Amino acid sequence: MISKQENDLLCHIGPGTPMGELFRRFWLPVALSHELPTPDCPPVRLRILFEDLIAFRDSSGRVGLLGRYCSHRGASLLWSQRANPRLDSSVLGDNGATVTSLPHR
Repeated sequence: MISKQENDLLCHIGPGTPMGELFRRFWLPVALSHELPTPDCPPVRLRILFEDLIAFRDSSGRVGLLGRYCSHRGASLLWSQRANPRLDSSVLGDNGATVTSLPHR
């Protein structure tokens, strides 16, 4: 039988944990192609390894995967517009200053 500390080491997969960092080094399937069927289709919410993500397909049909929340304002990128090769956010304005696009790669 393993100790609680050994169990925690092996089972916790959040950001910054040893197993979480190990899993993040490898490709992990997170969505099926039919969930993003056409260019510019609605984005798909994902939660994997305790991280909220969105998957989307741009106008050229390329698949993108981003953290779900904007790093500037914390707004959900689910409400952003897809514009090759970025997501244009319409919810980031403040006192006339507006972030108009965020690169996705």
